[in-house]
Amino acid sequence: MIETRTPSLTALFTARSAARAAARRAVHGPAPYGEAMQGSTPRELGPAGAQALLVEVFEPSTDRLAHSLGVGRRAEHVARALGLPDLLVTAAYLHDIGYAAAARDTGLHQLDGARYLRRLGASDALTSLVAHHTSALTEAGERHLDAHLRGEFPPPADGELLDLLTYCDMTTSAKGRTVTIDERLDCIYDRYAPGHLVSRSIHRAEPQLRRIVSTVEERVRLR
Repeated sequence: MIETRTPSLTALFTARSAARAAARRAVHGPAPYGEAMQGSTPRELGPAGAQALLVEVFEPSTDRLAHSLGVGRRAEHVARALGLPDLLVTAAYLHDIGYAAAARDTGLHQLDGARYLRRLGASDALTSLVAHHTSALTEAGERHLDAHLRGEFPPPADGELLDLLTYCDMTTSAKGRTVTIDERLDCIYDRYAPGHLVSRSIHRAEPQLRRIVSTVEERVRLR
């Protein structure tokens, strides 16, 4: 008997969205910093809209896209397990949007991503999660941007969602696979030299990141 396999909805969605994005870039060129991708603000930024935005600003088959989609899927699992709102899932998909060429400005991807989403009409709740995920203030201090980060984007009112977002980020590999925090940290340290600003920041934040992951894992396990 011949076995057939039906492509997943996510795979179909990603392929079709990538094709549409490529067609738009061919006609209009890359989207400029801070402008809505489809000429309308506020942009619809629920989980589906977040995925559509990702495949517009990241090239297909890149680690940035794979990681962002993987973190979003991880958040979907956590949100279902804990009965949490779509805000967590949307923030997870968009947490690294600051690495996109359309968003890059200061080099602090959390700040750049939050600014970019704010220009697209994103809510304060969403932009604050993106701005502060994964110990952002530690790297902001290294870049002398901590005052800007705090001043423009106060920490999220719901610290629990921020910890859950950080957990999803720190347990998803660059390729979008679920990994342990040890594997994730090893990957980061391999990517950046010991003296690199990102490597220094993660090293300083590592105890806090490990506590967050351990606490969330225990909570999910007990559900």
